[in-house]
Amino acid sequence: MFCSNCGKQLPDSAKFCPDCGQPIIIPGNPVVKEPEPEKAPEPVAAPEPVKAPEPVRVTVDEPAFVPTPDPVVPEENRPIGPWGYFGYGLLFSIPFVGFILLIVLSFAGKNVNRKNFARSYWCWAILFIALILIAVVVLLTGVLRGATDNLAAWLSGIGLGWLAGLIS
Repeated sequence: MFCSNCGKQLPDSAKFCPDCGQPIIIPGNPVVKEPEPEKAPEPVAAPEPVKAPEPVRVTVDEPAFVPTPDPVVPEENRPIGPWGYFGYGLLFSIPFVGFILLIVLSFAGKNVNRKNFARSYWCWAILFIALILIAVVVLLTGVLRGATDNLAAWLSGIGLGWLAGLIS
């Protein structure tokens, strides 16, 4: 016996083809198909009603703007206030103690802003030392000898002879 669908040879007792699964039709034995159970239609859910958004209501008691909290700044990046700059400037101007504090605060500590402020004093110190050296070289070489003589005469005239003696 052969399958009517795929043509493969079948054993005599077969009711289905082992290759294609087709039911075997034997002449004289009609194949009765079992009716498939009817599927019940799935209930269609009613669409949910669309809700209109509620209007935003602002009352007098509620603030319209709620400020966000200040961000947490790590200690090494915390800024120095104006009075902090003023105070550090006063400390650095004390002759011996200020110099030691300037060295310590330039290289130690966690706060970057305080380090940079102390280091800016070193920049000013370098600038002033350079200007003083230039002035000493100019005075010692006599480049401005004529101008310094006139300045010395003027200083003597106003009662500052000791300063005029230093210049000439």
